[in-house]
Amino acid sequence: MLDVPEGFLRISWYMADTDCLGPSHRFALWVQGCRKSCKGCIAKPLQDVSGGKLMSIADLADRIVQTQGIEGLSISGGEPFLQAAGLAALVQQVRRLRPELGIIAYTGMLHEELAASAQPAVQAFLAEIDLLVDGAYVQELDDGKGMRGSSNQRLLYLTDRYNARMMPEIRKNRMIVEKGMIRMVGIPSHGARLLTQMLTQPEKENTE
Repeated sequence: MLDVPEGFLRISWYMADTDCLGPSHRFALWVQGCRKSCKGCIAKPLQDVSGGKLMSIADLADRIVQTQGIEGLSISGGEPFLQAAGLAALVQQVRRLRPELGIIAYTGMLHEELAASAQPAVQAFLAEIDLLVDGAYVQELDDGKGMRGSSNQRLLYLTDRYNARMMPEIRKNRMIVEKGMIRMVGIPSHGARLLTQMLTQPEKENTE
């Protein structure tokens, strides 16, 4: 777990409306901090457990609740379960006022590990999730299919809110340039991944 003050989350950023991380339009949240360091990770800046910024759970919940035209909330990162207590509190606050919103979460852990955890915060967050995409990213198993980064990752329907027929078969992604940073929204296609790498690599010095 990350050492985060009570009532706060350490986040990288959020997007109030996107159609790239699940059915329909969604509020997307990227939390900060991950200890997996998967080969080929497209979100390396989000691995730093002391990076990002602290944001009040109450303020973030209010922004989600006030966002109209969304079907649900998608939570990625980073590793969400490193902040399970804060995310459980966030979703509970949101659902008190917007019970119709569905929750999708991505994790590098396996559902079996999470279900067996003795930590109440892990169980509380897991209980709020409708669709869990689990498993670490494996670059060699990246087959370009929708909703997950590699074929070892599973789409686990923990409630009857969603089903496989509702999920996009192809990947949807967009690049956003914000304050000099290039951000990827959605699961990157092979082409988008290559483009991101080209745009983010430092220019080689001309030695000729």
